[in-house]
Amino acid sequence: MITLSKPNWLPWVALLGMVLQATHASAQDPILKPSASGLVPLAYNNPGLVVDLGVGLWAWPIPCDADGDGDFDLIVSCPDKPSNGVWFFENRQGDTSRDPMPVFEPAVKLSSTVHYVMPSYTSDGMRVLSPGKEYRNFTKTGTTDSMPLSVAANFYKPQGTQTKGPKVRHNQWRYADYDQDGTLDLIVGIEDWSFYGWDDAWDSQGRWQTGSLRGFVYVLRGLQDGKFAEPIALRSASGALLETFGCPSPNLNDWDSDGDLDLLCGEFLDGFTYFQNVGTKARPMYSEGVRVADIHGNPLTMDLQMIVPVAFDWDRDGNTDLIVGDEDGRVACVRNSGKFSSNQTPLFETPKYFQQRADTLKCGALATPVGVDWDDDGDEDIVSGNTSGYIEFFENLSGPGVANPRWNPPKKLTVDDTVFRVMAGPNGSIQGPAEAKWGYTTLSVADWDHDGLKDIVFNSILGRVMWLKNIGKPGLPILDKPRPIDVRWESEPPELKWGWLKPIGTELLTQWRTTPVVYDFNSDGLQDLALLDTEGYLAYFEREDRNGMMVLRSPRRAFVDSAGQPMRLNPKTAGGSGRRKLAVCDWNSDGRFDWLLNSKNADLMLQNSLSSNDQPTVWQFENTGSIADRNIEGHDVSPTTIDLDGDGFREFLGGAEDGRLYYLNRRNRP
Repeated sequence: MITLSKPNWLPWVALLGMVLQATHASAQDPILKPSASGLVPLAYNNPGLVVDLGVGLWAWPIPCDADGDGDFDLIVSCPDKPSNGVWFFENRQGDTSRDPMPVFEPAVKLSSTVHYVMPSYTSDGMRVLSPGKEYRNFTKTGTTDSMPLSVAANFYKPQGTQTKGPKVRHNQWRYADYDQDGTLDLIVGIEDWSFYGWDDAWDSQGRWQTGSLRGFVYVLRGLQDGKFAEPIALRSASGALLETFGCPSPNLNDWDSDGDLDLLCGEFLDGFTYFQNVGTKARPMYSEGVRVADIHGNPLTMDLQMIVPVAFDWDRDGNTDLIVGDEDGRVACVRNSGKFSSNQTPLFETPKYFQQRADTLKCGALATPVGVDWDDDGDEDIVSGNTSGYIEFFENLSGPGVANPRWNPPKKLTVDDTVFRVMAGPNGSIQGPAEAKWGYTTLSVADWDHDGLKDIVFNSILGRVMWLKNIGKPGLPILDKPRPIDVRWESEPPELKWGWLKPIGTELLTQWRTTPVVYDFNSDGLQDLALLDTEGYLAYFEREDRNGMMVLRSPRRAFVDSAGQPMRLNPKTAGGSGRRKLAVCDWNSDGRFDWLLNSKNADLMLQNSLSSNDQPTVWQFENTGSIADRNIEGHDVSPTTIDLDGDGFREFLGGAEDGRLYYLNRRNRP
């Protein structure tokens, strides 16, 4: 399913200058300094440029006056790799009551971090917790100074008829005076995946056969000796468990201004649920959950999923807002309108993403870059996919031959004047409906139809390999609607041995999240294709001109390892399949193409001298190991090559989990 507009996920819910200006860099931050191998994130080199504020994969916001100057700053905990850390974004523009959307300074790293770091706003000031721990002096030292709490981090026990042990992923701890007796209680959001099943549970019609992703909220009442009572799951007035579609991110607040504390939660997807306190201050009792809406009456949703909302009066108007972290590391301000729906649910304004002074290039999370002169102006730009399913264009503003060019911020590519986006939807991901809003675009840029214009060939979370035809002109690319990559199969199109998606007609359906590599492998002047087949082998799809018609032949396993065996890059099945990112180039300038394959950065697969480019039947490769020492792998690194300095040699560029683009200038080439 390719989605070009925002869908309604409600039915399924029911189920850093990292090479930045040195004045802002932190001496503690290993990402901001070149490694011994020279692998560093590309910098914008564009003074005055403003871009979306962002950390790596997954933002856990802690809004506060971190530096004590009277205005609100933003601290963001990011548990990913390679940009794990507690990051401080300073607000130098002043009071957010006058300007609620200040431009923040580039991030400074306070410490490394752990999962599920969340703030609590108490009468004693802000206190910061993670499961089983509290952090002292957090605004200065992050997670460096911790003390244990009296409750075990893994206190949660199975719910209902569940027989197996719980599979807890998100475990969110916060202080709040739940019953308003003057003693702080613990409020804990639990995400339990035990019911969901996680992987490959579709029937032949695309219906999920196991359970839902479940999120629960617990209270542990505070006792006089500083300890806590046994956990109690919060329930509605009817006795049903208060439940969200995972990741509750519980926020207790007097949302309806009636003097007691109501509960507003997030979820693993993109929306919010409100549980009104219909009891009393001392004896809370909650209504059934209702979806939170915006001021236009539409469901309030974020751009991405894995959201983390934190209740905080950001604009100081007396109405509590939401500061929301997104999966790609951005953070949004969602202002409380002060108005209510007919059922007394608070209404919010449209989310607005905070911005910062530009430091390093970032393309969402799990960036999949391609180095290419997209706008035909003589220098190399970057076109990249990411987890959210966009394809984004970073324009090189410096012209050819500039090793450290100036860049424009990313621009999302469009089709028919609408931002192009691939999303799994409710049943497009092999790993289930919890991944509805992911796209995992990975791509090649090449003249696929040989008309002189660069097109885009892409794969995604769906495994359907498609292309976007360029119907513009040189220097002004315009993309047409996606078209399938058709193959002249020698027999029936192969099917994956998992999932419910099947090839339609002669289209190419293969393993998800793996790069389709377009290249003239046999040097006949026609663009061929290589990518993982349905069994995880690197397959060669040869292009052929049949009486003036360009066709793609059935694949051959023509790429072999040093032992002469077909290169099987991933033998795993279902959710573990695919995930291999590749790029082709002549790395050692010997006239033969080589492979870069995702690893801790990228493994270099050098073509063996026994291979021949004179109409070969096979090409043989030897894995020579990683091209650099530095490990930038979280999920998988996506390699490409780029020639920024215009010397004719391709350099390495890797898209990492944090969305940054890591560059290796091979000044000392082999």
